[in-house]
Amino acid sequence: MSTRDNFCPRGRIGQVLHIVMWFALLTGVAYGQAEQDQPQKLAYGADMANVPNAITKVKSGEFSGVHVDLIARAGALEAIPVLKEQFARVQDPLLKAKIAAALVRLGDKDDTYWDFLVKLATPGLESDAPDFMRRDSQGKSLPGPSPEFEAWVKAHNLDPAGLGEDSFYVLPGKVAFLGWSRDPRAIPLLRQALLSPNYQIEIAAALGLAEIGDKDSIPFIVEACKRAPAEAAAAIAQALVYIVAQSAVDQYIPRTEQKYIAMKRLTERRRPGLSIEHLRLPVFSG
Repeated sequence: MSTRDNFCPRGRIGQVLHIVMWFALLTGVAYGQAEQDQPQKLAYGADMANVPNAITKVKSGEFSGVHVDLIARAGALEAIPVLKEQFARVQDPLLKAKIAAALVRLGDKDDTYWDFLVKLATPGLESDAPDFMRRDSQGKSLPGPSPEFEAWVKAHNLDPAGLGEDSFYVLPGKVAFLGWSRDPRAIPLLRQALLSPNYQIEIAAALGLAEIGDKDSIPFIVEACKRAPAEAAAAIAQALVYIVAQSAVDQYIPRTEQKYIAMKRLTERRRPGLSIEHLRLPVFSG
């Protein structure tokens, strides 16, 4: 087995993994879940009528990220006590982060949850690891690892096993929770992440700033697009579309109608779990 085979996962994954990351982390649908279950999970998470059920699920301890996601987007302040209780009990770090981000988003003043998110994201914010993916002359991703990433691993005398997953999924995902919390304290951290040599972290940072709705970060996002190869730049630029479009949507389309449009799109699409549109288009804002 070659050194390259020690890195995982493999394949042409630039945009695909970007989609999977946001699909799994921001909607709370487990990565690897049966494909036929994904539309139902998305439909559940888009319907605010399911909020009482989601709170009951969390209270019972038999819940997943999609329930926490729905509670936070609905602004269900009555769920804060049960979320705090489950934060203390949950062992899975990503679900724990989801709960922490939800509590911050709901306005809880206990810094325990914000501090947890910052600590979780710090390795990604401070990492100097190059981007895992190789790129062709057109800026499109190719199966990794890139020569720069391999050299970095060798220089740091690291075991390559699993580092690919850390690079494009784990570290960016942990940075993403800062933005999903919608806390303005995340803005300088996410702007810092826009300077990361890992383009997946830059994507997470840009979309996080869009989640917060920070229009002042538009020049920083534009600069990140200019530095990035074509495929990564296109993904980063989705944040610009979201920030601008959301402002217009909020001005002209009532929130109740936005939710109706979101549900209509879910029922019309056969495989909504495979499209980034269901995660980032303005009609899905909570």
